[in-house]
Amino acid sequence: MSGAALLVLNRAAGTGHAQDDAGRLAGALRKGHGGVLAVETAVVDDHPSARASTARFAATAARPSLVVGAGGGGTLRAVVEGVMDAFPDAPPGAEMVCLAGLRMGSGNVIARRLGIPLDPQEAALQVGDGFARSRTAQCAVLRCSHGAAGGETAVRHAVSMCGLGAWGRVPGDIARWRKSHAAARRRAASWIGLERVNEIEYLGFGAGRMLAAAMSASRCELVEVDGGQRMRLLAAVALNLPLPPLPDPGVALGDMAAGLTLVPRFGKPFRRRLEPGHGLTLRLLDRESAEFFLDEDPEIAFDWLKLDVAGCLTFVSGNAGRAPLAPAGRRE
Repeated sequence: MSGAALLVLNRAAGTGHAQDDAGRLAGALRKGHGGVLAVETAVVDDHPSARASTARFAATAARPSLVVGAGGGGTLRAVVEGVMDAFPDAPPGAEMVCLAGLRMGSGNVIARRLGIPLDPQEAALQVGDGFARSRTAQCAVLRCSHGAAGGETAVRHAVSMCGLGAWGRVPGDIARWRKSHAAARRRAASWIGLERVNEIEYLGFGAGRMLAAAMSASRCELVEVDGGQRMRLLAAVALNLPLPPLPDPGVALGDMAAGLTLVPRFGKPFRRRLEPGHGLTLRLLDRESAEFFLDEDPEIAFDWLKLDVAGCLTFVSGNAGRAPLAPAGRRE
């Protein structure tokens, strides 16, 4: 099997990476592939650059092509956004573009779930081999349309999670904390690993936000759900795979669906299955805008927000990919 690949290395991901890492990882991709694989590299310093590099490559590369995000969850999401920019009508199939993530940042949910090893060099070898052997899995793409400043509409995508309400403000809190405590975070990562530090941050900041919102109604947005029910929204989370300790979404990686759990400030939580053409719309009633997040990236919605599933993208898994994994081409 021949093809083309783009390795997008985010130097700012995690605790930082050297530019020379891109060449070494590109070599490991070729070696793992074992065939004719033309590998390009893009070394970037932020997510918008990763997205733009991916979009250019995905639109013109030889088929099948592979895009590898070398960074964390935000870098992988930028790669996904770039692919969706190149294919705005629907996610491309495996015969067009495959994706993969290397665990070189803090949030690496999809890469871990697909059995990608922590060591970047070994991970690149396995991704190259997996691409050659079509060792792949499907991953549902969450689509979020929302109001933007000036009355316009923005469309965003994610591949693991959307958080709303008090939970939706946690990544913003973490980003601000990381900026002012970068040295301490690097030391903690050297002791227990960056992914574990990330988990502790989410648990700590998440618990604080939820407690504060439960005690104060003004911290909870008043929303209208699908033009009907009104509630003070304590928290909501949409997931396309189980991710304890968060609520079980009732879907598995590979389903063309996501599970959404909404938690009112007072009242019983309820669930909604999100599928292509069957989503959920929230309208803000007591404020102009609200912070939320997609994967690990903070976003701002003005006036309204809609969630559904755009389809599925194909990801290359590692040698230890965990079952159940949907084969490439599965569509439910």
